[in-house]
Amino acid sequence: MLLALSLLLLQNATPSSTEPPGLVLDVGVALTMEQHRVIHNARILIDAEGRIQAIGKQRELPLPTGWEQRRYPDSFAWPGGIDIHSHTHTGGWEDINDMVHPDNPELRTLDTIVPNNPLHRMGRAGGVTMVNAIPGSGTNLSGAGTLVQLKASNSVDDVVFRFPGTVKVAQGYNPERRGDLGGTRMGMWWMLRWYLARAKKVAAEDSLQQHPDVASIAGIFQKKYPFLVHTAGARDTYGTVRMFQLEAGVPVVVSHGSFNGFMAAKAIAEVQAPLNLGPRNFDFNVSRNSQFRGLVEAYESAGNTNISIQTDAGVIPQEEFCYQATLAERLGCSTWIALESLNVNPARQVMIDEQVGRLVPGLRADIVVSHGQPLDPRAAVELVLIEGEVCYDIREGQLY
Repeated sequence: MLLALSLLLLQNATPSSTEPPGLVLDVGVALTMEQHRVIHNARILIDAEGRIQAIGKQRELPLPTGWEQRRYPDSFAWPGGIDIHSHTHTGGWEDINDMVHPDNPELRTLDTIVPNNPLHRMGRAGGVTMVNAIPGSGTNLSGAGTLVQLKASNSVDDVVFRFPGTVKVAQGYNPERRGDLGGTRMGMWWMLRWYLARAKKVAAEDSLQQHPDVASIAGIFQKKYPFLVHTAGARDTYGTVRMFQLEAGVPVVVSHGSFNGFMAAKAIAEVQAPLNLGPRNFDFNVSRNSQFRGLVEAYESAGNTNISIQTDAGVIPQEEFCYQATLAERLGCSTWIALESLNVNPARQVMIDEQVGRLVPGLRADIVVSHGQPLDPRAAVELVLIEGEVCYDIREGQLY
């Protein structure tokens, strides 16, 4: 029914002459990321509010009078990249990483954002239109992240898409410490369950304003946004799924999942937990049968499809976000999983897929035009639109 309605909208979409002028984007190929639909000789109509009014073949959609037209007949258009594990929001390594206490759910990245910083400008040039700006992983529970648009604006209000974006948890390796309960996994997991129980009660009472120390976690129990959990190794990777998704029943995204985390991939596939993989793209296991294994391929082969990729920028430069998917495909995952890992899957994982992540009527025009398909490392990004606004144009100077 939804597909039929979309087709009907495409056939009948003729902008009224009384509407304010918008933008017409003509490209050789449009990857809509909606049910693998690919449109050749595509036309995208973007209204004055920065939303996609219609998308279809150029011969099917009339050219509205008075609208600006941009033509890229040899290029691809695709939904902007969404990196949901990034630390580039200050323009350097200055994200929240308070090491005094093992758990800091009251902290937030919102107050540390430097809009349009050099790392974000480079990210735009690589096809990234949104990042989830999160705290560091030095503590077990480090605070609330912020979804940040990589707009060419120096106003924090302009670039913040949603706060909180996710709440950051770290399990395994990074948050381990001495002298308190954070010194062991048993201790860390006990503390996390304590906070989960308290936040669940606050959410049920809807008393978030009275309890700012756990308000960000309570919002997860109200299904407003998910946890994003730094985790590695099979034990901790599945432990994250068990604790948050199966026991607490809250939205959670497993982030990293490396260092043989894929050994739990079949069990994770049974509950279809969201996976945000990288920036390590492979595992090498020295045993009786030495094995070099692509991480995304390993999870996909076990039956997982809800996969996004990440840079953990600046571990990997923000502008190399799409290259992470290129490597994932090169190491064995399917082409469509690699493509979906860039936009539609991360949008679903952080619960914003009704606004971004696909090229369909009604969604925001966060669009990248590149001289080749997104997984081709030779294909330079030519144009980036965020909410219909031109935020990068290669003709004004190529950055990446």
